[in-house]
Amino acid sequence: MTVTTRFGEIDYEPGDPITFGKGLLGFPNLRRFLVIEHKPGSAFRWLQSLDEPTVAFLTCDPWSYVEDYAPDVPENLVKEMGLDEEGTCLVLTTANIPPGRPDGMVLNLFAPILVNLRTRTAKQVTLDESAYTIRHRVFQKATPGSEVAAAQAA
Repeated sequence: MTVTTRFGEIDYEPGDPITFGKGLLGFPNLRRFLVIEHKPGSAFRWLQSLDEPTVAFLTCDPWSYVEDYAPDVPENLVKEMGLDEEGTCLVLTTANIPPGRPDGMVLNLFAPILVNLRTRTAKQVTLDESAYTIRHRVFQKATPGSEVAAAQAA
């Protein structure tokens, strides 16, 4: 059991935590996390730190919002993490939703989190490709008159 700021008391089994060998980017001392489902069927999950109970990161399944997301993970990393078997990898991206503005949600597609579900090891990787950003806006802003233009085009 652990006590957290966001979720209160959490019971977990010894095999539940995932471990980041070098921590998350910017948080090298935070290595042990629980993956907590936001609510049943949701694309969102929380990464709750077991090393610092005040830290929890909102993450999500990137394909729920970016269907064509295709991160090019280096083959040596796939082998190093043992992700070459189908069904062993969970891919998450950190998400940021401004308070009261869900339409302002952004995802960090440039640095996905890879989790080996079999070994419970994880790593946040930075991609070499420039097609993805750390602040991918999920919902595009409507420009003034865009509804009128869309209606006229139909």
